Amino acid sequence: MKGIIFDFNGTMFQDSHLHEKAWFFMINKYSSKSITDEEILMNIHGRTNNEILTYFISENLTDQEIGELSFEKEAYYRELCLKNKKELKLTEGLVETLDQLKELGMPLTIATATVKENVEFYFEVFHLADWFDFNNVTFDDGSFPGKPEPDIFIIAAKKLGFEPSECLVIEDAVSGLTAAKKAGIGTIIAIDPFGKNRSLFQEKQLGSGGIITDFTNFFEVAASSSI
Repeated sequence: MKGIIFDFNGTMFQDSHLHEKAWFFMINKYSSKSITDEEILMNIHGRTNNEILTYFISENLTDQEIGELSFEKEAYYRELCLKNKKELKLTEGLVETLDQLKELGMPLTIATATVKENVEFYFEVFHLADWFDFNNVTFDDGSFPGKPEPDIFIIAAKKLGFEPSECLVIEDAVSGLTAAKKAGIGTIIAIDPFGKNRSLFQEKQLGSGGIITDFTNFFEVAASSSI
């Protein structure tokens, strides 16, 4: 393994409930559809805003409408983050893991389905520039299909200067793990912080490099994957 690609939401930052709350707000405001637990798992987590909005609100939204709705959702999400400042912390063990990877000189980047404004917010709040180059982060800019398509990880690997097979990915969502698998990522580690998805990951043969609950045992799991 020559480089590591991190998903962000639900992986580096445990904010899935905040995104869900923001999407519930938006869908209740603009749609009469209800949201099932399966739809949350398969059609929200890891998906781009374009995909979520067209799935839950309307397939006929214009690009302008998608842009406006996306801006509204993400502004509300960031508002929720700032209202829950005690939760504004990276996943347990991650800071120490990133410090150690930095000392080892390991090339790192982030590949996230979120938008640029949120990435800028994360870099400011979590001081991500201590470990990551913003210019190497891959985020949803509308130029490629979202997860579970493999494009995001192929692009992220290229930014690091490696083939996907030379990289390790850490992901929490079924769509993201599927995308990493389709991209031909060499090692895929799944993170399941609340123990909700382990059986599903195993059933779908996702996260073949191991499943972690946080980053306190990252190096142990990585070593067992023969990285």
